[in-house]
Amino acid sequence: MDRRLYNESPYIKEWQTEVRDVVEKDGKYHVTLAETAFFPEQGGQLADGGTIDGIAVEGLYEKDQTVFHVLPSAPIGKIVSCKLDFARRFDHMQQHTGQHILSNVFEQLFKADTSSFHMGEEDASIELAMPDIPAQAIKAAEDKTNEYLARDLPVKTHIVSPEEARKFPGVTPPEGAEVIRVVEIETVEFNACCGTHVSRLGEIGIIKIVKTEKMGAGQTRAYFKCGRRALRDYQVKHDIVSTLGRQYKATETDLVSRIDLQASQLKVANKEIETLKNKLLDIEATEMAKSATSPLIVRSYDDRHFDELNFLGKHILKNGNFVLILSSVPDKRLVFARGDKFADLNCGKIFKEQLQAYNGKGGGSPNWANAGFASVEDMKRFEGFLVDFVGKLSLVV
Repeated sequence: MDRRLYNESPYIKEWQTEVRDVVEKDGKYHVTLAETAFFPEQGGQLADGGTIDGIAVEGLYEKDQTVFHVLPSAPIGKIVSCKLDFARRFDHMQQHTGQHILSNVFEQLFKADTSSFHMGEEDASIELAMPDIPAQAIKAAEDKTNEYLARDLPVKTHIVSPEEARKFPGVTPPEGAEVIRVVEIETVEFNACCGTHVSRLGEIGIIKIVKTEKMGAGQTRAYFKCGRRALRDYQVKHDIVSTLGRQYKATETDLVSRIDLQASQLKVANKEIETLKNKLLDIEATEMAKSATSPLIVRSYDDRHFDELNFLGKHILKNGNFVLILSSVPDKRLVFARGDKFADLNCGKIFKEQLQAYNGKGGGSPNWANAGFASVEDMKRFEGFLVDFVGKLSLVV
């Protein structure tokens, strides 16, 4: 067992200690120390970073009550100088203590227990026993949480036995643990926790919930940012809002209504464009039907999408009995359709029997089928097959 300096103080940044063992595995060196302030990934909290005798610590894990430090090369001396990446550590302290107070507030306000906590490099999250978290609940939780931060309440850590831990309100010691760390937020809560924490709530700065996600089974995940992460998030979003404000020539308070107005105008314009486009397609379909010299019409388009081919095909068949093979190169999709006169031609059946050989996926009814392909080449091969297949039939308009 090693001595965990972060249990004594999470603010230790540099120390000297003795190397106990070095084991080489797959080109990496797994080092154990007599004393360490490096926190391994545990309890939802990310692992620390830093150096040992100037060698970067690439990984940390705990095994047999000992922290292993993964290095790209082995330290030379028996006594080494260790340096913690304290900016990273302090960020983790802010997020983890922030999680404690945020979870407590959700339990206070909404009787919502926290079932899990995860800390990522960009944000952290908790899963709450709430089927949904409406906007007013988010604001209420944020207000209450940040009121606690403004009070700058002390945060204390107690290293105790399981028997002593049970004396703290609401604390249930993990089974098999010989030593328990109990984190106390004065006047708020006691919580058994192995992570590192700030000494006062004011050090967190601010807590902001950035989004929620329904997880099912009555659970909702709330993503949040604390301290510098929250500041960076605000800076990014402020830049976005400022840029949009300049583009729309609107103040922050008018920006949403200005964007909504433009979106409404764009929707009307797009509808008008769609109407005009369909009129042109209808005219084109009529001309194609009139000028057709064969009941088989084959067209491949480099500049049209699948929805246009659907519209075009339906309007061609309104103007006569034809067999259509229409393909969209951009979408790698093909339409195969026929008029009622050619009832012996089963489009869907042909697709079912032949598509797989051409790396296509799709299907349809006897008179209309469509498919998508892995490549344009596959689609062209299938198009050639259909042309040959239909060409062998006796089609008469």
